[in-house]
Amino acid sequence: MIRYYGNGDKMRQTEGEPEKRSEEPVFRSLEFNFNDWKLGGKLIFISTLLAIISLFFTWIDSGDQSEIGFLQGGSIFLAMYIYPFLILAQDKHMNKVLGVISGASAVLFPILLLNYMSRQMMEPMMDIAGLGLIIFIITGIILLVGVIKYVPYDRYGTEERKRGKPCPSCDKPMVYENEWGRWYCENCDKYD
Repeated sequence: MIRYYGNGDKMRQTEGEPEKRSEEPVFRSLEFNFNDWKLGGKLIFISTLLAIISLFFTWIDSGDQSEIGFLQGGSIFLAMYIYPFLILAQDKHMNKVLGVISGASAVLFPILLLNYMSRQMMEPMMDIAGLGLIIFIITGIILLVGVIKYVPYDRYGTEERKRGKPCPSCDKPMVYENEWGRWYCENCDKYD
C-alpha cells in the first residue's frame, strides 16, 4: 500500500505492518512556547508585541495636534518586525544580515519620521515626540539586540541527533542539519 503525505512524499506499507506516522506535522505551524526560547527569541517576541501596542499611543504631539501611531502611518513600520517574528515562530535559523537590517530599520525609520515631522512643524524633535513613538524606537533597539542574540530552539536533543530519526520513506537513519533546522535522508536525498 502506498500512502501520500501532504508534501507529496510517498510511504510504502506492506501487508500486516503497522501504519507508520510522521512525528512532525506536514507543515510547520506557528508555535509559541515562550519558556523554550532563549534570550534572543524572547526579546524578539516582546519587542514585536510592544511595537504593536505603541501604535495605540500618541506618536506626534505638538500641543494643538496629536496623532496616534496608526494615523501617522506607523503600521507600515511593523513590516520590519515580520521577518524576525516569523523566523522565531517557525524555529528556523535566521539570516543575521536580514535580521540586523530589519532591526536597524525599526530604529532608523521612526527617527527619520520624527525628524521629518519636526522640520514640518518647526519644533525641536523631542518636543513633538509622543510616548508611542519613543516606545517604538526603544522596541526597535530591543529587536536589534534580540536578532543578534537569537538562537533557534533545539527541538531535537543530542541523543536523537546521534542515533538519527528514521526516514518515513526508507526507514534508514536521517541526519539532522543544524544549518537548515531539518532532517535529511542521504539514501532518499530529500528532507523530512
